[in-house]
Amino acid sequence: MQLNALSTPDVLASELRKMINSGRMRDGERLVERDLASHFSVSRIPMREAIRQLERDGLVEIFRNRGAVVRTLSVEDLDEIYSLRALLEGEAVFQSAKIVSSDTLMRAELAHALLARTTEFEMQGTLNREFHDLLYSGCKNQRLLRLINDTRNQIERYEYLQRKLLSETPVFQDDHADILTACKERDAEKARAEVMRHIHSAGEMLKTFIRRRVEG
Repeated sequence: MQLNALSTPDVLASELRKMINSGRMRDGERLVERDLASHFSVSRIPMREAIRQLERDGLVEIFRNRGAVVRTLSVEDLDEIYSLRALLEGEAVFQSAKIVSSDTLMRAELAHALLARTTEFEMQGTLNREFHDLLYSGCKNQRLLRLINDTRNQIERYEYLQRKLLSETPVFQDDHADILTACKERDAEKARAEVMRHIHSAGEMLKTFIRRRVEG
């Protein structure tokens, strides 16, 4: 794959993240710096920095003798991440609910409606993230929003797998409807409670999915 002259370690890291999150690079798979640099037609220096970015994001582990490998998250890791997500996203929607614009709420409602109709996995992920981002957009704490994005990045590949399991299940749509209603009513406390319940529920379903995959 050829990248243009403006390519940076950030661009390379983004491409590698997509490969991991889509399942093209699996848990425990080695990231061979030389091979990846050749694949993207870049030198090893920006590739090395891209891999280190993924290490900082929690997607990759670097070992002295094995090099970089895609990090495998345990059920315990997922429990910690989803507990943190519930707190962060609950606070974001709490800060946002009373001041998010009516236009933004209409866009969130549209994303919710489109999500109900699509069965394409990539689009499900895009619309799901858009729905949440719109409802959190009134939050003025940019550090909080960056932390939310960081925790999402760590588990996006597992959520991609989980969406296959949930493709015929309307439960998340029901959760989204409750969150949207609370925001439209400007009920910040209820919005926070609904988001936290939704995140915890998603975490429990994903942990069950991962346990079955490991045992099977």
